[in-house]
Amino acid sequence: MFKRAAIVAFLSFILTVLSCSAVFANGFKNDALLDTEATGMATLFVAQADSPAAVQFNPAGLTQLKGNHARVGYTSAIPRNFRTDTSGNDQSSSQIDNFFIPSIYLVNNLKSENWKFGLGVTSPYGLGTDWADDSFARFQTTESSLQVLQINPTIAYKYNNTISLGFGIDYIMSETSSHKRIADTTGLGDFHAKGNDDGWGYNLGLLVKPSEKYSIGVAYRSRVKLTYKGTISMTNLSSGIYGSGGLGYFPNDTYVTGMESRLTLPQTLALGYAFKPDQKLTIETDAIWTDWSSVQEDFAKYTEEGDANRLAVLNDGNPLAKDWNATMSYGIAAKYQATDKLVLRCGYLYAETPVPAANFEPSMVDMDMHCVSVGAGYALKKDLTVDAAYFGGFYKDRYITNDIALSSGSDLDGMYESYVNVFSVSFTYKY
Repeated sequence: MFKRAAIVAFLSFILTVLSCSAVFANGFKNDALLDTEATGMATLFVAQADSPAAVQFNPAGLTQLKGNHARVGYTSAIPRNFRTDTSGNDQSSSQIDNFFIPSIYLVNNLKSENWKFGLGVTSPYGLGTDWADDSFARFQTTESSLQVLQINPTIAYKYNNTISLGFGIDYIMSETSSHKRIADTTGLGDFHAKGNDDGWGYNLGLLVKPSEKYSIGVAYRSRVKLTYKGTISMTNLSSGIYGSGGLGYFPNDTYVTGMESRLTLPQTLALGYAFKPDQKLTIETDAIWTDWSSVQEDFAKYTEEGDANRLAVLNDGNPLAKDWNATMSYGIAAKYQATDKLVLRCGYLYAETPVPAANFEPSMVDMDMHCVSVGAGYALKKDLTVDAAYFGGFYKDRYITNDIALSSGSDLDGMYESYVNVFSVSFTYKY
């Protein structure tokens, strides 16, 4: 009965997550949305990795689990972005959005003490920003969305009582869309872009436990290359300089053509150390390297257009330089087994931004970030546990002056402020 219910839940999850966008920072990496237990420890879980979420954080840790496990979680992320212009008089805020991100993990013991199989379905990357259609950013961006679904089958092997190894395959499905206004002589038009693609990557894990008090974890995840194919559309063009009432580059009210763009999701390397001074307390510290240098520019190729005048209009501001940098994140977390049924968690994480000031723009509001988290788990029954967590990301204010949007007529300069609140809950069933 349970197995059938798990399959139904899994298929429902697939359909649900494809309609979701995630929002976070440190680029568009969403570790805080991947698992409630790890979120309660500020996502510092590489050296412990003793739950079904080891599939995501360090697959080698799956060998620590006994029996079969199924975990279903749901996370709510509520970001806010603010910009004050250089005069200090005009403040704009992004629209209030609440993004709901599900996750699921399944672990099977393969009827062997040394081998484990795991499956994770998550959204490890994502982006969702929404500025008003009449905001300061309207000619650069109003809405941007990046949706990523990852399906991650994993195998873990316990080499001996000290060393465990893990290997997984990452199958990524992704959709991207954006919208901005078009400045015209007689009014405002609209520019929409949408595309999708899928790709493959892999991940590796190592867990070393010299004793019950110490453990060291290493986890690597490869790059994934995506080539989005889709369309761009321009509307409300007929009476302006681009439409039939003007230069006639776009003779109809609506123009549609094919589009192709590329994105490479970054490779990551995480190193963690966990110390367990007694049977109740575990302390972990992690360092995570994310190679955001994979994001160098945002370039769109218009695959169905050959007219030089139309291409000149379409390519205004294209490509958009990114030149992102590799980043480091550091943190410390603790877990305390308060009673046989209750476990308490907390953590702190500092994450660098990959976005250089010269290429900062409001479709990706990103700054260095301080994160704090608290969480708890409670055993409702011998085989059923509920976990809950809160994660707060508080970004360092960032004053920006650059000329990235001058060609579009936008003034993006000013002070940017941002924060995100994340609430998460999950249920784990052992069988």
